[in-house]
Amino acid sequence: MDTLYRRWLILGMVPRHGSSITVARIVELLGELTNLEAFSPRTVQRDLVELSGRFPIVSELSGRTLQWSWMEGKQVTLPAMDPHTALTFQLASSYLGAMLPKSSLRYLQPYFRNAAEVLESHPEFPLSGWPEQVRVVPRSLRMEPPSFSDGVPEAVYGALLRGRRISASYRPRGERRARSYPELNPLGLVFVESLIYLVASIKEYPNPVQFLLHRMESAAELEKPVTAPEGFTLKGYVESGEFSYPIGGSKIRLKARFDRDAAAYLHETPLPGTLTLADHDDGTLLLEAEIEDSHQLRWWLKGFGAQVEVLEPQRLRREFREMAGRLKSLYQ
Repeated sequence: MDTLYRRWLILGMVPRHGSSITVARIVELLGELTNLEAFSPRTVQRDLVELSGRFPIVSELSGRTLQWSWMEGKQVTLPAMDPHTALTFQLASSYLGAMLPKSSLRYLQPYFRNAAEVLESHPEFPLSGWPEQVRVVPRSLRMEPPSFSDGVPEAVYGALLRGRRISASYRPRGERRARSYPELNPLGLVFVESLIYLVASIKEYPNPVQFLLHRMESAAELEKPVTAPEGFTLKGYVESGEFSYPIGGSKIRLKARFDRDAAAYLHETPLPGTLTLADHDDGTLLLEAEIEDSHQLRWWLKGFGAQVEVLEPQRLRREFREMAGRLKSLYQ
C-alpha cells in the first residue's frame, strides 16, 4: 500500500470532534483491510503528525495515550474510497441497480467504477474477493426479466421522485389492446423478484391499484401533483397482504399433512401464524397455522404436489380434491 493511499485511509478513520481514535485502533483497522502488510504504531503516529500539519486534525493526551480527532467545526470530505465503502458500492451496483432511478444511476456510475478499481488494484485486501464469495439465489424457478417500453421506467421513476402524476397506456394481462389512463398518482414501487409493480391510484379514487411496469406501453410525467389516499403508506399497503393476493380478507385455520422430508425446513423457517408443527412416526409432518387466506398460500401448497394433503378448512380441501381430479384426468 503506497504512503498517499494509506494516509487518505487514516484521515477517513479520524472521527469528528466529540469522538476520538487512538494510534493503536488505527493500526488495528488498517490491519483488517489487508492481511499482507503490518503497520507499526510509529509509522501511523508519524503519518498523523504529518497530516496534522496540512489538515485540521488534533491530538489530546488522555492519560498516557494520544487521542486524535478533527478540530471542532471542521470535517473534510475525502475523495479516497476505503475497501469497505468500495465493497458496498460494488454490491449496490450488482443487486440494487433496478431499484434506483436512472438519474441516480448516472450520478453513481463514477463511484461504481472507482469501487471496482479500488478492489481490483488491491488484491491483498481480504474484502477484494468478497463479491465472488457471495451470491443471491431465488428459491423459485428463475425467469428471464421482462423488457420495458422505451422511456417508461424513466418517466415513472421521475414522477415518483418529484411527486407528480403520470398519464399511461397500460395493457392488462390477457388483453390485446392497451387501456388509456389520463391521470395516475404514483404511490410507490414494489419489486417482486424480476417484476416491478407500480402502486398507484386513479385520478381522485382512494383505492390503490397495481400496475406491472413492463405492461405499460407508454408513460409521461404530468405537471399535476400527486394526490395520495388519506393515510396511505407503501409499507402499510404491503404489510396488509396486498401482494399475497388475499381471498375474502380473512384468516383461516390451516391444517395440512406433509411428507416430512419435503417440509422439514418448516422447523427452521416456520410459516407465519404456525400454531403447532409435529413430526409423526409414519414419516409425515402435521402443520396447524392461522394464516391469511390468499392465492399465495395456494401457490405455496401446490408446490408440494402429492407431498401435501390439505385437511382443513373443508372449503380449501375441496379445492385441492377437485384440482387432483382434474390432474388425474389430464394424465390419463
